[in-house]
Formats: sequence, structure tokens, C-alpha cells
Amino acid sequence: MGVRAFIDTNIFIYIQRTDCPAKRKVAEDAVNYFDCVASTQVLNEIANIFTKKYPMPVENVERLLKSISGISEIIVINEALIDNALHLHQRYKIPYYDCLMIAAAVHSGCQYLISEDMQDGLFIENTLRIMNIFNHTDTFPLRENQ
Repeated sequence: MGVRAFIDTNIFIYIQRTDCPAKRKVAEDAVNYFDCVASTQVLNEIANIFTKKYPMPVENVERLLKSISGISEIIVINEALIDNALHLHQRYKIPYYDCLMIAAAVHSGCQYLISEDMQDGLFIENTLRIMNIFNHTDTFPLRENQ
């Protein structure tokens, strides 16, 4: 079993975009390195982005979501995760929707939450480290001692 990491929406988005080749490569490396976990929130955000901001045919969005589901464990957002996200929001003063991802990552036993948007290096609940992999391209993939 490899290193479990919750993958934020933006990492999957970079893999689809052709206008940011350096970030695309780092995002692809991350998805290939980690045992990926995502949530229904991530899938919904991806569907929203690729039907609005970077429009693609619905059939392509469906294929993309199935592809992500094929390489990731998908955590269903439920009432318990919502409650936990609210507590995380109160404790860490992080935006609620980010806390919803954090709650799913902690619940699923991830060691890392890979994101470009959250505070790099922050430890949550002494079990989860938020990592902006774009700040760690010199040490990624991770070495065993990190």
C-alpha cells in the first residue's frame, strides 16, 4: 500500500489543461505517485468547472469523472463529514468547503491533502499534512523520510 493522499479539485483540473504544461506534469506525477482519494464534492466541482469555465461536451465530462473514480477512492459526503467540517472550520478558521475536503481526507486516513489553494505545510488533527506540490517540485515525489 502506498501513500494515501486526498487530491483537491485543482490538481485534477491541471491534468486536463494544456495551457499550463509545467503544472500539468507535476499534477500528473502526483496522481501517479499517490494512492488517490477524492470526494463527491471534488467530482461535483470538476463537473461544474468543465461545464462552465472550461466548457466541454457532457459526454467528455462523464468520461473524465469515471476516469477519476477509476483511479481514486471516492468518499461520499455525508452528515457526519459535514459536522466534522464545521468543527474544523471553527478550530482552524479555514473556509468551510476546504474543511469539507479536509474532513473527508482525515476520515479516509490520508497522510496528505494535495492542493494548490490551501496552506502548505499545515498539519490537521496531527494526522494530515496539507501540501502544495507546486512548492515542492525539487523534492517530489516524496522521500520516505518526509
